[in-house]
Amino acid sequence: MNVKRSLLFVLFSIVLAVCLAIPASLLLSAAQQTPPVPKELQVKPRHEVTVAVKLVQVYVTDKSGQPAGDLTAEDFEIYDNNKPVPVLHFEKHFSDELAAAPETAPRPSLNRKFFLFFDLAFTDARGLMRAKNAALKFMEKSLLPTDEISLVTYTALRGLTLHEYMTRDHARVRHIIENFGLKSVTGRAESLSSFFYSDTLMSLQSDQIEGTPDESFFTEQARLQTGRMLDTTRRQGYADQARFYLEAMNNLAKVLRTVPGYKNIILFSAGLAKQLLFGRTGGAVVGDWSNPEQLAAQLAEYDAAQADSGLRSDFTRLLKELKNSNCAVFTVDISRVHKEMNVEDAGGAMPGARELDGADSLKQLASETGGKFYANTINPENAMEEIVNTTKNFYILGFKVDESWDGKYHKVKVKVKKKGYKVYSQAGYFNPRPFKQYNNFEKLLHLLEISLTEDPWPYVPVEIPVASLNLVERGWPMALTFARATGSDLTEVFGPKTEAYLLLFNEQGELALIKKFRAVVTEKEKKENDAFLPSFLLPVKPGRYECVLVMRNMDTGRSARGRAAIEIPGQLPVMPYLDPLLLLRLDDRAKEINATGEPTLASIYGYNPGTYSAVAGEVPPETRKLYAAVRLACPAGWEEGLEIKAVLARGGGAVAGPEAGGGGSEESQKLRVAVLDKKREGQLVKLLLELETGELEAGDYQVKLDVSGSNFAQPLTATSLFSIK
Repeated sequence: MNVKRSLLFVLFSIVLAVCLAIPASLLLSAAQQTPPVPKELQVKPRHEVTVAVKLVQVYVTDKSGQPAGDLTAEDFEIYDNNKPVPVLHFEKHFSDELAAAPETAPRPSLNRKFFLFFDLAFTDARGLMRAKNAALKFMEKSLLPTDEISLVTYTALRGLTLHEYMTRDHARVRHIIENFGLKSVTGRAESLSSFFYSDTLMSLQSDQIEGTPDESFFTEQARLQTGRMLDTTRRQGYADQARFYLEAMNNLAKVLRTVPGYKNIILFSAGLAKQLLFGRTGGAVVGDWSNPEQLAAQLAEYDAAQADSGLRSDFTRLLKELKNSNCAVFTVDISRVHKEMNVEDAGGAMPGARELDGADSLKQLASETGGKFYANTINPENAMEEIVNTTKNFYILGFKVDESWDGKYHKVKVKVKKKGYKVYSQAGYFNPRPFKQYNNFEKLLHLLEISLTEDPWPYVPVEIPVASLNLVERGWPMALTFARATGSDLTEVFGPKTEAYLLLFNEQGELALIKKFRAVVTEKEKKENDAFLPSFLLPVKPGRYECVLVMRNMDTGRSARGRAAIEIPGQLPVMPYLDPLLLLRLDDRAKEINATGEPTLASIYGYNPGTYSAVAGEVPPETRKLYAAVRLACPAGWEEGLEIKAVLARGGGAVAGPEAGGGGSEESQKLRVAVLDKKREGQLVKLLLELETGELEAGDYQVKLDVSGSNFAQPLTATSLFSIK
């Protein structure tokens, strides 16, 4: 199992030698003083062996069963594959300390993770209401701001649905739960998953679909989620539904291997009938018979009393996958106290309720994964409070590992040297695997990680600057969003199988729009260029949005991402008007990337991409001149005799017009403006300007442009923000 925040001790052999020469006590002392591992020291995914610190969450109770909060690093022993390893990292996170100083409490290196899992295939409407109320209570009970919540449902018609994934937006999760059964509220992970399912199905031909169980599961999920398969007759049988349900849970458990730390799954379910998994109590005896009809009846009764060996095998495999993935399952039985269901025939005679009770399956899920079972006679809301209290006090221990990309499993055992303590810790971890070995369901989860979560793992994305401009194009309000990707870390991001995604989130945090194109960058192009600029141009409804641009290499798994805000006004501007400025720099080693047939940045703004490239908010420190591309919408002839003025201000705040100040102020200065190019395309005049800034210090800036002419009632204004690192 990998972790999000891994401490890199060795980059080169000399660093390794120095680190190993440092006494362990000093390393431990430093870890105790600054628990969170700095993000800049995270291990970047490379397919060779690296030396890192593996972090594990540990729960300890004393003789009375209460959380033990008096332990230090010296009290613990750790075994990796039965080999003792020293404790090199130590954190203690207890609720009392957090309550005393919530503002200054350090953020855990491993956050608490809760998966709220609603099994709606084996639950009636009353059970759903109990689960819904309990989950809402859970969202109110002492959740920490750092707790990551995932929301999952399973239904017979849609299969497994990830509504929200590893989010700290607790209000968003609560909103979706509140609307269960009332109206459809689509989660961000659900929207992105549906897009991925649909896109993958479009790219696959029927003869290209692999016949492995994992790929068959993904393909069926994709068809269910996108409405391309609705085979109700196939799903009428209880045993068939149980089989699909276990298959979905097995696949979910497997992909959670890469998620670090404990995953606390709160499963709201009525469970699977005891008769199918464990057989009927007492069974049936084939004994005296006097005619073939009696023998046939006895054999039929005997067969009906036996457990379904296939389902039992699937259930056993699920227990193993959950333990391997360090998933503790807290099962909440939301069935009726008196069972009223018949797995053979819903309209037939009712067999014994005990044989159809699903409590035994829920008990085994809980007991074998380190969770807890809550019977249907217990108020689910009380169970939620207990789950929060059970998981809120924990330690985080770190030990050195040689982390290779071979996917192998390591057993972990944590002990307390003192007697009288009981330790609950993750059973082990998986080394990461090369991305090429991921199946489609794992690639989906990886996309959710890099797009929606703050700290994805194990393929940590490179953060890149992104800019988003609101334009009017072909009479429509448009969002032009682009990124500027530079640096050696991006070598593996761009290639012949790179994907570019743009996600727009509205003010309610909903995923309002998704667009994707497949980018192709050859090895020759990577050698010839120092920067790549993927861009999207698309119509957007009025409103405020957060734009997230993601690049992902489908060969290596390496990714890059960035975000920017944009506001699309409610009304189109009236001519004459200026579109937002696009800042440029002199650059002949940058390649623009966009979808086939879509306009490039250079064609939209009318500059030469062989000489200039766009700036996404960050300007090089050696800059002495800025270049700006301007789009002026005006009637023919109005562009003659234009007067253009520019002012530069520190801090990115409001800038007074050129007539109001400038020149002598330390906060703002007038810039010399030269028009390098001017051309008309329809109703647009495209200008290329040179703005002489002189030497600039590091900081944030805003440039304001005023354009006036003899036909203009008043000057037109456009601004742009940038920073110098």
